Amino acid sequence: MNKLPYIFMACVLLLCSCNKTKPQSPSNRRSATTNDSAATALVLTQQRLAEEADRVILQYVKKHGEGQYVMAADGYWYKKILKTQAEDIVKGSKLDLREIIYRFESNEMIIDNREEITMNSEQMLLPVWETLQTMHYGEQAELLIPWYAGYGATGTALVEPYTNLRIIIETY
Repeated sequence: MNKLPYIFMACVLLLCSCNKTKPQSPSNRRSATTNDSAATALVLTQQRLAEEADRVILQYVKKHGEGQYVMAADGYWYKKILKTQAEDIVKGSKLDLREIIYRFESNEMIIDNREEITMNSEQMLLPVWETLQTMHYGEQAELLIPWYAGYGATGTALVEPYTNLRIIIETY
């Protein structure tokens, strides 16, 4: 009978020592709430570049004809250079379009293109498309487009990334 208290204590100690420790997540795994510092830095940098582009273009607008330019909802500016009372340009119609694209800061011409197009948004930059919808045949307009509303952070073969643009469009 003297063995019963020893057996009871051994069972209690055995039961108490059987608690498993919870597995730990690897130290290289990020939790869902952890911010990726590189992605955050990239977003902040692009935000600063966009603010700088807006500031530079706004200064140009104030210096070269405040009141003539209209700011569109997408962040670009435009003004009509030559107005006519001709027929409206409508979606799906064909028109001859001349598009002269300049680097905004240096005023260096990048593209001078004249072609017959069908009015649809897949063929052109969104600011050009939206401005053409407000125009008549035979009119000219100037657009001041920040990089984020133009060719963005990727650019094209002729336009470098983060390039602000000044575009003259003429319809025939």
